[in-house]
Amino acid sequence: MTYSTIQFHPGPRVASIVLNRPPLNIINLEMLDELNAAWSEVEDLKAQVAVFFAAGDHAFSAGVDVADHMPGKIEGMIEKFHHLIRRIRKSDCVTIAAIQGHTLGGGAELALVCDLVVATTETKIGQPEISLGCYPPVAAAYLPAAIGFHKASEMVLLGEPVDAAEAERVGLINKVVPRANLNDTVDEYVDKLLAKSAVVLALTKRALREGAGHHFEKALDRSQELYLRDLARTEDMVEGMSAFLEKRPPAWRNR
Repeated sequence: MTYSTIQFHPGPRVASIVLNRPPLNIINLEMLDELNAAWSEVEDLKAQVAVFFAAGDHAFSAGVDVADHMPGKIEGMIEKFHHLIRRIRKSDCVTIAAIQGHTLGGGAELALVCDLVVATTETKIGQPEISLGCYPPVAAAYLPAAIGFHKASEMVLLGEPVDAAEAERVGLINKVVPRANLNDTVDEYVDKLLAKSAVVLALTKRALREGAGHHFEKALDRSQELYLRDLARTEDMVEGMSAFLEKRPPAWRNR
């Protein structure tokens, strides 16, 4: 398959996927289709490790395209994005996110569901959706168990990003490195993983998922239901998205 919004580098043991819409690598519907197609190739290859990178120096991804949150598009966007998230999480393939710069909204959600996350020193991770009149369904399902209810509430309810040092401190990422060392650090992780038995690694990842419990899957189902059934029908969500696209402050109606 030919890709235009991502780069896909298949390998018999290691595959890499590069978000390729610089400078902010916004995730639109076309990219979601291509990410799901690339993930199908990863599964067909039975790759042991898959790494997510991003083109440019400014951002891993600033999130999902706001225009795709508008009525008529939001259901398809949520379905495609959550389908990708569930596939990555359930896969036996070990995933690594190599992030830099702005890692926000859906971009942060994509990175954080990976098994390992390496970030550059200038990385900012956040869920700013609340300021646009919505909430991040994946983060709402994932963060409370990952970093505790109160820190998760701070990130999601205030919508303010945290820097790489704070993200490492609370356990969102594994390691912070200078930008120049990002690829070498990822290569070190990959080399260590490839030194393990592929079948044992896959079974161990399954055991880790069991250790984390089934909270995420159930929580994401409920979070998605609330998002599409209740939130997407509010006047303020439409107003928040419209205000962002029109580059003006939102006029909340609180309904």
